[in-house]
Amino acid sequence: MKKMILLVSMLAGVMTFSGCVDDKESASVTAVREAKAAQLSALAALSNAQAAYQQALADTENALREAKVAYETAKAAYQQALADKANSDAQAAAAMAQQQMAAAQKEIQRLANELEQMAIRHKIAMLDLQTKYETALKNADDESQALLGGLYTAYQTAATNLLDAQQEIARQKIGLAKLQAGLVDSEEAKQLMINKENRKIASAEQTIAEWKAKLEVFEAQKAPEEAKAELVTEKAALSQLAQDKAKALEAADKACKEMNDARSDIYDQKYSGLAMDVTGGKYGNFIDEEGNPTGEAFCDFIYLQGYEENALGKPVEATVNTYWFKTTDDKGNTTYTAVMNRMIQKTVTKTETTAPGVESTHTYEAYPTYYYQLNAEGVKAYIAAIKANVEKSEGKALEDAQKALAAKQKVVADLEKAEIKDEVAIEEAKSMLPGLQTNVNTAQAALDKANAQVAAIQAAFDTMAAEAANWTATVEAYNAASEAYCDAQFVCEKAEDAYGLQNAKVYALEAVVRGNVIVDGVKMTFDEAIESAEQQIANAIDTISDAKQEIANIEIAEVDQLKLAIERLEAEIAIAEAEIPALEKIVADTKAALDAATAAQAE
Repeated sequence: MKKMILLVSMLAGVMTFSGCVDDKESASVTAVREAKAAQLSALAALSNAQAAYQQALADTENALREAKVAYETAKAAYQQALADKANSDAQAAAAMAQQQMAAAQKEIQRLANELEQMAIRHKIAMLDLQTKYETALKNADDESQALLGGLYTAYQTAATNLLDAQQEIARQKIGLAKLQAGLVDSEEAKQLMINKENRKIASAEQTIAEWKAKLEVFEAQKAPEEAKAELVTEKAALSQLAQDKAKALEAADKACKEMNDARSDIYDQKYSGLAMDVTGGKYGNFIDEEGNPTGEAFCDFIYLQGYEENALGKPVEATVNTYWFKTTDDKGNTTYTAVMNRMIQKTVTKTETTAPGVESTHTYEAYPTYYYQLNAEGVKAYIAAIKANVEKSEGKALEDAQKALAAKQKVVADLEKAEIKDEVAIEEAKSMLPGLQTNVNTAQAALDKANAQVAAIQAAFDTMAAEAANWTATVEAYNAASEAYCDAQFVCEKAEDAYGLQNAKVYALEAVVRGNVIVDGVKMTFDEAIESAEQQIANAIDTISDAKQEIANIEIAEVDQLKLAIERLEAEIAIAEAEIPALEKIVADTKAALDAATAAQAE
C-alpha cells in the first residue's frame, strides 16, 4: 500500500511539473534511509562478530584435541618405557616422554588462559557493537523502535544464551583436559566440583532476581504511555551500567593479559628451561658447543625419576613431590636421594558477593605446575654420583690404557738394557707403543669429554641456583597477577549482574510499551509472560536445591575424586552439547524475524 501511494504521488508530481523534475530526496527521507542503513550495518557487524567468535571457539577446541592427543601419546610412551626394564634406553625414553608430557600440559594451560582472554575480549566487542546497533535504532521512529527493539532483544538474548553455552562447553573441555593431564590432583578436583555447583547457584540466584524484576513490571500493568516515560529513565540507567560493565571488562582484559604475560615470564626464565633439561634427560646425550644434544649417549648419566604409581616402587625418601635418583653400592645397598622438590600447583578458591544474596565462587591458579626447587645437598650428591660413574668408566679406561702403555714401555726399556739385545723383540715391542699411546689419547679424550659433560650438568644446576631468586620473584609476580585477575573477574561479575538486572527492567517496560512480550522469539500475552516468569523462577529454585544436594554428595563421597570429576565433566559436556541444536534454532528464528522486520522497515 505504501508503495502504491508513493507511486501515485510521484506520478501526480510528474504530471504537474513535467517540465522540471527534482530527483533530490528531502532531508527527512535521507535521515530515515541512513538510519535504516546504519541499523542493517550494525546488525550485520553484530552477527559477523558472533560467527567469528564461534569459529574461534571451534579452533580452540581443535587445538585442545591435539594437545590431549600429544599428552596421551607421551604418557603411553612413558608407561611403556617404565615397563620395558630390559631395554637399556628405557630411562632415556621415559625422561623424553616426561618432557613431552610437560610440554603438552603447558599447551593445555596456555589454551585455558587464551580462552579466558578471548571470552573477555568478545564481551567487550559485543558490548560495543550492541551499543552501535541501539544507537542506530534510536534514530528510527517510535513504531520502528518498539517493533525492532523487542525483536532485537529476543535475538540478543538467544545469541547470548548460545554463546554462553558454547563457551561453557569449551571451558568444561579445557577443565577435563587439565584433569586428564594430571594438572589437578584429587583434592583440587573435589574443590573444583564444589566450585562448579556454587557457580550454578550464583547463576540461578541472578536468574531469579532478573525474572522477579520482569514479573514486577508485568504485574503492575502500567499504561503504555506511563511505561514509556519510565523507560527513558531506566534506559539512561542501563546506559550507565553498560559503561560500568565495559570499564570492568577492559580492566579484566588488562589483568588477564598481565597474568598471561607473567606466566610467559616464568617459561622465559633460565631456571625454567634448565629444569626441563635436567628432568627431561637432555644430558643423557653429549651436547655440542651450542648446548644441543648430539645424539651420542652419555652412558654415565643418571636419569632423575619422578615417583609414579607404576614405577619400581616408592622409595622411602621419594614422594610424589620430588625428583630423585638412586645409587647402589658394591654391597647392594640402594640409596634414594631427592634432587629437586616439586612446586605443587595450588588452586585457590575465592568467594565474594556479586549480587544481593548471591555468593559467586571463582577459582584461580596461584602456582605454576611441574617446576622444581633445588635440594642443594641432593644436587651435590647427584653430581658426585655421576662423577663416580665417569671415574669407574672413562677414568678406569684411561688408567688401564696408561698401565698398558707403561707396561709396554717397561718391556722396551728392559729389552734395551739386556746384555744381549734382541733387536727383533725390541722393534716389535716399540711398534706397539704408538697404538698404545693412541689408546691412551683416546681414553684421555673420552675422559675429558665426560668431565666436560659433568661440568655442563654442574653449570646447569649452578645457574639454577644463581637464578633461584629471580625464579622465586617471577613466580610470586605470577601469583600476584593471577590473584589480581581473579579480583577483576569479581568486579566484572558484579557489573554484569547489575547490568543484567537493569536490562530485565528495560526489557519488561519495552514489552509494556509494545503491548506484547517476546520470549525465545515467541510473542506472548502478559498473562502468559507472568506464568512463564513464575515457571522460570521455580526452575531456578530447583537448580539451587539440586546444586546444594550435589555439594553435599561431593563432600561425603568416598571415591577417587579425580576419577569422579572426570566422569561428571564428561557427562555434563555430553548433555550440554546435546542442547546446542535447540539453542541454535532459537537464534536462527529470532535472527530471521529481526532481519525480516528490519528489511520491511527499510523499504
